[in-house]
Amino acid sequence: MNAAFPTPGTDASQRLLSPEELEAALRDIGARRYHNLHPFHRLLHDGKLSKDQVRAWALNRYYYQAMIPVKDAALLARLPDAALRRIWRQRIVDHDGDHEGDGGIERWLKLAEGVGFARDYVLSTKGILSATRFSVDAYVHFVSERSLLEAIASSLTEMFSPTIISERVAGMLKNYDFITKETLAYFDKRLTQAPRDADFALDYVKRHATTPELQRAAMDALTFKCTVLWTQLDALYFAYVAPGMIPPDAWQPGEGLVAEPAAPTTGPAGALQASDVPRLPRGVRMRFDQARDKHVLLAPERTFDLDDNAVAVLSLVDGARSVAQIAQALAETYAADAAVIEADILVMLTDLAQKRVLER
Repeated sequence: MNAAFPTPGTDASQRLLSPEELEAALRDIGARRYHNLHPFHRLLHDGKLSKDQVRAWALNRYYYQAMIPVKDAALLARLPDAALRRIWRQRIVDHDGDHEGDGGIERWLKLAEGVGFARDYVLSTKGILSATRFSVDAYVHFVSERSLLEAIASSLTEMFSPTIISERVAGMLKNYDFITKETLAYFDKRLTQAPRDADFALDYVKRHATTPELQRAAMDALTFKCTVLWTQLDALYFAYVAPGMIPPDAWQPGEGLVAEPAAPTTGPAGALQASDVPRLPRGVRMRFDQARDKHVLLAPERTFDLDDNAVAVLSLVDGARSVAQIAQALAETYAADAAVIEADILVMLTDLAQKRVLER
């Protein structure tokens, strides 16, 4: 590392840094320790997590979001200056809102609902990993008990959040069919709120960290906050990704979810009729798997291998053709009896409908 930007605790950090050097040292901490570098976030942004793993992230992250205004209220109560209190209380408004149904916590609840959770289950914080609760509570205690300089410096992770937000929104919209722009509405306002908050906190730290000891305290506070964020992802990674040993008191896939509507049925046992118009529901698509050299049908948390006959049929499932029309098109292509083809594909399409990867 450049000697001008020393790591807290080293001999070089005994000298007083200029405000510019202090800022650079703080930014260097984020460059090395911010949780956008965590393997769980890389998997999340790159579309490598299952729907249940994304749900686990949304549920646990809610506890952090819900405790942010609690943390800010503890800091606000200690600010001796009315001007500072007016500035800092905006953070509470940002998360709690000005009225019912407003604010960042409400928008995070919408995110959790968007991935399938019942609101009451999320609000209960039931199923939160113990490590999540412990790390978030430790952050609240830190802000309540340490000096104002340390408390404010710990919020400087906001300097790095616009980058991770941009990566997260773009990656999740691209890679997860069950995620929508509305689901991720929480992050829209954070793109402007976070830089505003970071600018104020950074200016405060640069003006009040006037000795080497105070500068080290500010850097240590930011390091602590990065650790709080990192620890939450450690908990998620080891519980739900590798090795995937979910603690018995934590959220288990399937708990606290809103029941999905049953697939519409017609005829006995939901059997398709020749007049039905089949289509692939949202979140289900057919693609060619290069690694396996075969077509597959992708659905949330499930994959179905397809043989050549299934590929030929599903290639014609467009939400416009009826089963009879699909059979006729295949009969013309393969010079076969349309009635025989229709009987065969009715069996196949009915099976897919009963597995809830086909609608009509």
